[in-house]
Amino acid sequence: MNNVATIVRKELREMFRDKRVRFNAFVMPIFLIVLMIQMFGFIMTAATGATKATVYLVSGSTQLGKMIEANGLNVKTVPTIEAGIKLIQEEKAKLVLFSQPPTTDGQIKLEAYFDPKQQMGNLALVGLQQAVSAENKKALVQTLQEKLIPEAAAEHIKLVPKEVKIGEKGAGQLIVALLPYMIVLFAFSGGMSMAADLVSGEKDKNTLETLLITPVLRNDIVLGKFLSLSVVCFLSSASCLVGMVLASMLKTPATKEMFNGGFGVTPMAAVTIILLLIPLVAFFASILIAISSYAKNPREAQTYLAIVNFIVIMPAIFSQVIGLTDFGNKLWINFIPVLNTANNIRAALLGKTDWTAVTITIVFSAVLAAIAIKVAVALFNREEVLVRV
Repeated sequence: MNNVATIVRKELREMFRDKRVRFNAFVMPIFLIVLMIQMFGFIMTAATGATKATVYLVSGSTQLGKMIEANGLNVKTVPTIEAGIKLIQEEKAKLVLFSQPPTTDGQIKLEAYFDPKQQMGNLALVGLQQAVSAENKKALVQTLQEKLIPEAAAEHIKLVPKEVKIGEKGAGQLIVALLPYMIVLFAFSGGMSMAADLVSGEKDKNTLETLLITPVLRNDIVLGKFLSLSVVCFLSSASCLVGMVLASMLKTPATKEMFNGGFGVTPMAAVTIILLLIPLVAFFASILIAISSYAKNPREAQTYLAIVNFIVIMPAIFSQVIGLTDFGNKLWINFIPVLNTANNIRAALLGKTDWTAVTITIVFSAVLAAIAIKVAVALFNREEVLVRV
């Protein structure tokens, strides 16, 4: 093991000296997480603000304008419908309202002009519909009271939502959708940034022969490279959590919208994520070393890595939408590489850790990692693979 430790120290020293590796494996995950949190938070803030946007009211409906403002919308006036439509066409207005005179039964017909291709206009219309619904409900209650009819008579069926708390307090929905994908993605891409140079790069630079003539077993060499790469993959993945913590500490409007319920990652969830990551990064590191050993040079290795990266990304992407399906609780999900880890990380973030599923995932990932490292060792011991350039 002393030889393995020497190889690990040598590889980690070379990796951490490389500015590209430090940036891609550690700085980039933190930067992207903070950036994406800000971006999604900004979108959510903008969408919330759009439902309270400014609407334009054709002159002559003062009472209606007060009602709309009372429900949280800003109101401006335009002289005519034509002038309002022109503002919409010029994208200066999202919603223009025209109130026709009340009918004989007192109903007010409110015409809403908007561009259906403009999302902000559609969101403003939603806000207006909420305001109109609230006003109609107040008018209905008043009418019922005047006729001495109980308010409950207007609701034949009253829907009463009752939340059922399952497990621990979890993270927000966007965090749950985003974080598992990013953790898995950077566990692979963090190691991929230096995998091409790990073995194939030494072939290209003719330094592998020097390493092979040292009194160190080849199995120890590949094990040392494997452990050092696993460390980098794990730290790169963990950088996502660091980025999430940093993003939650920012007090911008965007982050307040994203973390309005707190950070949401409990100590138990963090432990579960670490346990799930260990066999996953071992699996990824084994694959990366096997590819780097097989490739003739770094350029060929990059070609193979791009293909494998696509294979890894697909189940990771599916983990973002698995909550919209019934597959998340299926047992067979735990036997699909990458997806099983992402799905269990998602459950942990929701506070719904299933330890049976976690155990199956860890064992299955560990078996795959053992098979992959055996393949990597076999490739590293083949002369025709190591000496071809």
